[in-house]
Amino acid sequence: MKSLFQTIIVLVYFLNFSISETKNDPIDKTLVISSTIDLTQVMDDMVPVTLDINNIESKSIIYRLPKVVQGTYAISDFGRFVHNFKAFDKKGKELKVTQIDVNSWEIKKAKKLSKITYLIQDTYDLKEGKFDNIPQFPAGTNIDPENYMLNLHGFIGYFDGLENSNYDIKISAPESYKYATALPLESSSKDAEKHITVTNFSASRYFDVIDNPIMYGHIDIEKFNIDNIEIVISTFSPNKVYTAKEIKEVVESTMRSQVNYLKDYGTTTSRYDIQIYFFDGKEINPEDYGALEHHTSTVMVMPENTSKEALYDDLKYFISHEFFHTIAPLSIHSEDIHDFKYHNPSFSKHLWLYEGVTEYFSKLFQIDQGLITEEKFYSILSNKIKRSKRYDDAMSSTKMSENILQEPYSNNYPNVYQKGALIGMCLDILIRKESKGEKSLLTLMKTLSETYGKDTPFKDDNLLDEITKLTYPSVGEFFNNHVEGSTPIPYETYFEMVGLNLVNGKISAKSTSTEDQLQLKKYWLNKNTNTVVFEHVNVIPMTENTVLKDQSVVIIDGKIVSIESSKTAKKRDADTVIDATGKYLIPGLSEMHYHWRDMKSPIENEFKLLLANGITTARNMAEYGGQDHVSIREKTKKNEILGPNYFTTGPYLGFDQLKTFNDIERIVKEHKEKKYDFLKIGDGVDIPRENYLKLLDEAFKHGVTVIGHGQHNLPLEYSLRMKSIEHVEEFIYIFQEGNVYENVDNFENSKILVHDIEYLNNAARQIKESGIYIAPTLVIFEMILEYFNEQKFAELQKHPESNYLTRGEYDKYLTEKNHYRVELKDIQIVGIDSDKFFTNFFVWMKKFTKILNEHQVPLLTGSDTFGMVVPGFSIHKEFEFLQDSGLTPYEILKASTVNASRYLNTISMEGTITEGKNANLVLLDKNPLENIKNTRSINGVMIKGKWLNRTQLDGFLEEVANFNAIKR
Repeated sequence: MKSLFQTIIVLVYFLNFSISETKNDPIDKTLVISSTIDLTQVMDDMVPVTLDINNIESKSIIYRLPKVVQGTYAISDFGRFVHNFKAFDKKGKELKVTQIDVNSWEIKKAKKLSKITYLIQDTYDLKEGKFDNIPQFPAGTNIDPENYMLNLHGFIGYFDGLENSNYDIKISAPESYKYATALPLESSSKDAEKHITVTNFSASRYFDVIDNPIMYGHIDIEKFNIDNIEIVISTFSPNKVYTAKEIKEVVESTMRSQVNYLKDYGTTTSRYDIQIYFFDGKEINPEDYGALEHHTSTVMVMPENTSKEALYDDLKYFISHEFFHTIAPLSIHSEDIHDFKYHNPSFSKHLWLYEGVTEYFSKLFQIDQGLITEEKFYSILSNKIKRSKRYDDAMSSTKMSENILQEPYSNNYPNVYQKGALIGMCLDILIRKESKGEKSLLTLMKTLSETYGKDTPFKDDNLLDEITKLTYPSVGEFFNNHVEGSTPIPYETYFEMVGLNLVNGKISAKSTSTEDQLQLKKYWLNKNTNTVVFEHVNVIPMTENTVLKDQSVVIIDGKIVSIESSKTAKKRDADTVIDATGKYLIPGLSEMHYHWRDMKSPIENEFKLLLANGITTARNMAEYGGQDHVSIREKTKKNEILGPNYFTTGPYLGFDQLKTFNDIERIVKEHKEKKYDFLKIGDGVDIPRENYLKLLDEAFKHGVTVIGHGQHNLPLEYSLRMKSIEHVEEFIYIFQEGNVYENVDNFENSKILVHDIEYLNNAARQIKESGIYIAPTLVIFEMILEYFNEQKFAELQKHPESNYLTRGEYDKYLTEKNHYRVELKDIQIVGIDSDKFFTNFFVWMKKFTKILNEHQVPLLTGSDTFGMVVPGFSIHKEFEFLQDSGLTPYEILKASTVNASRYLNTISMEGTITEGKNANLVLLDKNPLENIKNTRSINGVMIKGKWLNRTQLDGFLEEVANFNAIKR
């Protein structure tokens, strides 16, 4: 067996490929093959395997274990590890069996067949020299009291013609064992008397059986999530040298960068397992390690005695390579792979694609994501060129691939990771050059993925012609000369295209590179800058109440780099130039009290509404069941979702969640661990004083920021210990300390609403001195009054903004199901008609908002998005109510920009239009300082340096409306 280290073989188990069924296949889809692997009855280092099967229609049938498994490109002959093979009928009588080759057994009188049994030997104990064709270790099997590596192709076989039958897999193991696998779990039970756990898995076909390895034993398991993928790391280290926990950080950082690089591809699996077997050198030579990729998992065999630094480098390498197989061959593969024959396989011509391009991407993504320097990337490429010269450089890559089991081709297989990767590099540069940077090898792969996909193979002989049609004639010439042909690649030519020299095996920058060469290199390495210039724009910087007229504002890679008078600004080359003559540029607005209204409307739709209305910062104010706002926040940070700068609280908390000190300690700890930005008290009515103080104490210990509703039963000072109070309405209840409705004889003269100006001013001074922020959220309260009014309610039902409600939201708020109409309309509250009651509340709220502003209490702009308080649109209504309350347009804009940034601790990068800040901006047709209603005159929005013009914003709104129309 060749050393995996010496040949640098990274194995790929071709992912999720269907086993075709032909007209002659006697497949009974209802037939179930039940297999049992009993890890509690190991004899002489062999595991007993039983398969139960009934209703075979043929007179005889052949049972096989694989001769070759996909991706190993070597004969393994797993049948030779089978011992004492027997077949039985329903009465337990033994049937005649003939072994027709090393991997196959023919069973006569198959109609009577009920069960087969055999013992299986593992492969990790085999010694080189004593055995030929030892299965490469990541594809091998281990049987040991501490660990079982169940690559199931080494334990369970298939019946000819029944490869697509369902499988039930039962594994009996000591109850102390853990296991890890992506196989669907059906059930698990314990036999307490025997101390055994019996676990049942299912598979829809033989491919799914062997595509999901299982690690059993005294193993270590860690889990984490990336987007919608659960990553499970399981390790076995015989001497406890390594644990899954310490490996997790390396794996997670690498895979997060990969997922970000592949953000346009979407999720290919909901779970991905990484199973690592560390060996101590007793049964496996230190050089013999590697990885075997499956659709939903990777098996790695790694030396336990290597240093952490070296191990982590190897892990990064293997993970980087293996996970990129989700592109090829999962999404792009030929008929040879799709219809793989385990007993007598044929091989695709395109290992340069499956392994070479995969290897190239595993290096390119690192420079793209800033994980390595350009110099390191060039060093990697130069080393691949040197290593590729060790092999036959004139050998056709397609011919080698098609004949990979034969000499001299098999000896040249390792070159697929050297020259194959360089083929990918040359193609990438060539496509970049021909398309002037608009296309790349990755966009080609995406196109091929969309054309084919995991269930549709391409014809092996046609692929190169199809790629040529999708790209350029020069690509076809490259294939003819250097992939199908035998002409060595002139790497100097391709490096020349990107302004690089290749001299004496070293790659370096040319001193005389042209602009075109430098630009192409930027495209290739994704190091290109994006420049946007606003010309002749009036800037409202929000550093003071002023307008800087006729300015040139330059944005480079999402940063404001200069703000100059258009008369003196020097002309710049820009990717986008925006003629903003007569228009007004303001910082992006904030929605500081947002709720995801209905999960039937995806968060992307919600963000489209916010962005279309100039909102570039949003604070989500509760996480309801099934929502994951931390994940949403992280996706927006990585630009995986186009959305505002996003912040979030945890779940909505009231007394029911904060009943005991243990509850409080647990909840605060969960907020810290899940990395919520805030902990929100959603109901301040019934929380006892001691519980509230305990919550503040625990939050302080863990560095958790508390915000939310006020404490109705406690003096004002207690509520002011939070960072912010949501809803100015809360002060009505705080001022009464919970006794709002007691002893009310006459509403006008009651103490429900405090009208004593001296009292309110004193309260406002106390609020100001506390440093707390207040989000008035007037619009949500005003909307209640519109729900009560028949004419306005009818107008709401036909309002254009109703198009942005899902059917569920529409029914809930714009029909007679509206709970405000059902429960509060036309009733009396403390002797007052409900509409008058709420009108007085609303008038008081605006009055106290004005008082707070007069005392310079920092206000935030939020609208509490429910029902017809539609995200995005509602913030402009909130502005108008703040203006009605007595705030100037500048004060309102300050609340939505500067105050929000100070509150969120982002003022160093957000909130004003000044050099060095992030380019989150709104371009208005009219001056908002003249009338706050002019914030509706949005001409375009810039979010994180990305310019969205009015047509694009209108497109967002249309997309959301169309989505809701379909859902209705």
